[in-house]
Amino acid sequence: MKKPKLSKEALEAYKALMKLSEEEQKLVFCKVSQPEPEESVQEPPKEKGNCPHCWSSHVSKYGKTPAGYQRFICVDCRKTFGVKERPVWIGSHFPKEVWMEYMRLMNTGATLKDLAEALDINVTTAFYWRHKILTALKDGKSDVVLEEHTQADETFTYLNTKGNKNANNNLHTHKPTNRAPDYKSVRKSGHRHGRGSCSSTRGLNQGLVCTPLAIGGNEICWGRPSNMGAPSSDDLDSVYTGHLGETVILVTDASRAAGKYAQDKELPIIQLKSETESRQGKYNLQKVNKLHSAFKQDLARFNGVSTKYLENYANLTIFKQETPSISGIARATLLVEKLSNVPRVARWKELRKTDYPSFVYEVLDKDEPSENEVST
Repeated sequence: MKKPKLSKEALEAYKALMKLSEEEQKLVFCKVSQPEPEESVQEPPKEKGNCPHCWSSHVSKYGKTPAGYQRFICVDCRKTFGVKERPVWIGSHFPKEVWMEYMRLMNTGATLKDLAEALDINVTTAFYWRHKILTALKDGKSDVVLEEHTQADETFTYLNTKGNKNANNNLHTHKPTNRAPDYKSVRKSGHRHGRGSCSSTRGLNQGLVCTPLAIGGNEICWGRPSNMGAPSSDDLDSVYTGHLGETVILVTDASRAAGKYAQDKELPIIQLKSETESRQGKYNLQKVNKLHSAFKQDLARFNGVSTKYLENYANLTIFKQETPSISGIARATLLVEKLSNVPRVARWKELRKTDYPSFVYEVLDKDEPSENEVST
């Protein structure tokens, strides 16, 4: 075995050490043998922040975790939370790798049954995992801003009451109860419509859910369900307020609602007055039409989606649109990174109580004249 050789710098240090007196050499040895004291770094004071459950600022300290992290309690709702943001899988009995595989399979359009069998979890668990992920995606899009030439248009889907009227009983969370199917409470016609496969009247009517979607020149997308039937200027305002930047120029079809909305908000707008104009030329609606097609394909892949969860699935389509030309594994990895730190994690009790948007209960299946019909 070869003996280790001293480097040039080490030899120079040795020669310099030999030139010192015996007392100086002892001082050097003592200095080298004693470890240098670590510099004390003062951590900045931890801010309490708002309660992630009710967003109240009335919070106080509530001990620490075994790892030493500060905990807080909300004085208003009496729920506890920590200062660190949390991953969407916090509180789960399964590791991150299982969630990542779940996201990869979900991106391929796997059904809940397929997910449950592949990961050896319950179908109900698979359902709640999906909506924990989609709710976190939705919350993460709340501050997006569209810039430059922004293509905006609406797409329409049937009011869908998909679900099992005995779903609560199947969860075994309380005593069995008899509950009427959703279609009897949200449709005035009282017709089940085969999971939303048709409406009571033909054409564009108030039995259809309107979902305005937009894609900006910066390739950022935004949209969510707004109303039943043809949208008004106020309906568009409820979707786009706070999401249109200073440089935005709206590119829409010839709808009156879009024109009035742009006029009320003093926004520059380019309205394409024919189907030909919307498909070719410098300004068109090809990108947003592609987004509409992808949205409806996703809904069909899941065998229909209840209207109460429509906004969640719209954000899933938007996420795919903003991450094109990548594999399912790469998209799942990106989704894991995106959801590793979320300000708020939806609880299963909260998801179980999800109700239809308020506009669903306002006007349903009314027979109105078809003079306001527009192409979907």
